[in-house]
Amino acid sequence: MYNYQFETNCGHILAFKSKYHIASLTPVIFKDATFIRFEDVEYVVKLTDMKEVKINGVKHQIRAYTVQ
Repeated sequence: MYNYQFETNCGHILAFKSKYHIASLTPVIFKDATFIRFEDVEYVVKLTDMKEVKINGVKHQIRAYTVQ
Protein backbone atom coordinates (compact mmCIF):
# COMPACT_ATOMS: atom_id res chain seq x y z
CA MET A 1 0.00 0.00 0.00
CA TYR A 2 1.08 3.54 -0.77
CA ASN A 3 0.15 6.43 1.52
CA TYR A 4 -0.76 9.52 -0.50
CA GLN A 5 -1.09 13.12 0.68
CA PHE A 6 -1.92 15.47 -2.16
CA GLU A 7 -1.69 19.20 -1.43
CA THR A 8 -3.81 21.44 -3.63
CA ASN A 9 -2.70 24.82 -4.94
CA CYS A 10 -4.93 26.44 -2.30
CA GLY A 11 -3.52 24.39 0.61
CA HIS A 12 -6.10 21.62 1.11
CA ILE A 13 -4.89 18.07 1.78
CA LEU A 14 -6.33 14.92 0.19
CA ALA A 15 -5.00 11.84 2.00
CA PHE A 16 -5.67 8.18 1.22
CA LYS A 17 -4.01 4.76 0.78
CA SER A 18 -3.89 2.89 -2.52
CA LYS A 19 -2.33 -0.29 -3.81
CA TYR A 20 -1.34 1.58 -7.00
CA HIS A 21 1.76 3.72 -7.41
CA ILE A 22 1.04 6.92 -9.32
CA ALA A 23 3.81 6.17 -11.85
CA SER A 24 2.01 2.99 -12.94
CA LEU A 25 -1.29 4.77 -13.67
CA THR A 26 -2.20 6.29 -17.02
CA PRO A 27 -3.34 9.91 -16.81
CA VAL A 28 -6.36 11.19 -18.74
CA ILE A 29 -5.18 14.35 -20.46
CA PHE A 30 -7.46 17.14 -21.67
CA LYS A 31 -6.38 20.50 -23.05
CA ASP A 32 -6.84 22.31 -19.71
CA ALA A 33 -6.79 19.48 -17.12
CA THR A 34 -5.15 16.17 -16.29
CA PHE A 35 -6.78 13.49 -14.15
CA ILE A 36 -5.56 10.26 -12.58
CA ARG A 37 -7.84 7.52 -11.23
CA PHE A 38 -7.12 5.29 -8.26
CA GLU A 39 -9.78 2.67 -8.89
CA ASP A 40 -9.18 0.64 -5.73
CA VAL A 41 -10.25 3.58 -3.53
CA GLU A 42 -12.54 5.16 -6.15
CA TYR A 43 -10.70 8.50 -6.19
CA VAL A 44 -10.08 10.70 -9.19
CA VAL A 45 -7.42 13.36 -8.69
CA LYS A 46 -7.20 16.45 -10.88
CA LEU A 47 -3.43 16.79 -11.13
CA THR A 48 -3.60 20.32 -12.52
CA ASP A 49 -5.02 21.49 -9.15
CA MET A 50 -2.27 19.84 -7.09
CA LYS A 51 0.89 21.53 -5.84
CA GLU A 52 2.73 18.46 -4.61
CA VAL A 53 2.23 14.94 -3.31
CA LYS A 54 3.77 12.95 -0.51
CA ILE A 55 4.04 9.25 -1.24
CA ASN A 56 4.95 7.28 1.87
CA GLY A 57 6.21 10.51 3.42
CA VAL A 58 8.47 11.56 0.50
CA LYS A 59 7.58 14.84 -1.28
CA HIS A 60 7.21 14.87 -5.08
CA GLN A 61 6.28 17.65 -7.47
CA ILE A 62 3.28 17.04 -9.73
CA ARG A 63 3.66 16.91 -13.48
CA ALA A 64 0.37 18.16 -14.89
CA TYR A 65 0.77 17.46 -18.62
CA THR A 66 -1.39 20.43 -19.58
CA VAL A 67 -1.14 21.97 -23.01
CA GLN A 68 -0.69 25.73 -23.00
